[in-house]
Amino acid sequence: MSKLRSLDLDLDVIMLMGGSSVMVNALDLQSFILRARVLKLYRQALKIAHRAPPQARGELKQSIRQEMEKNSECNDKQKIRYLISEGLERIKQLDEMLDMQGH
Repeated sequence: MSKLRSLDLDLDVIMLMGGSSVMVNALDLQSFILRARVLKLYRQALKIAHRAPPQARGELKQSIRQEMEKNSECNDKQKIRYLISEGLERIKQLDEMLDMQGH
């Protein structure tokens, strides 16, 4: 069978299965917004960490990543909100400390 015909058959099977060959977990609006807030927090933390002295920057970025990974399996929306507020407070403190040090 030609590759083109095989691809055509695969597409037919995918269409019969609901149009997608990959199962995607749909997020409700609240979960979508929380996910966006977590990603924004992560970007902000990395941006502030980039201002740290070069010798501390790598370790700081690694600890930020570890903290995010540690909580990545959390599905409790209330806990996620708490972790976001805690994270915002921590990066605010880091930002202020770096400002005081002149970084």
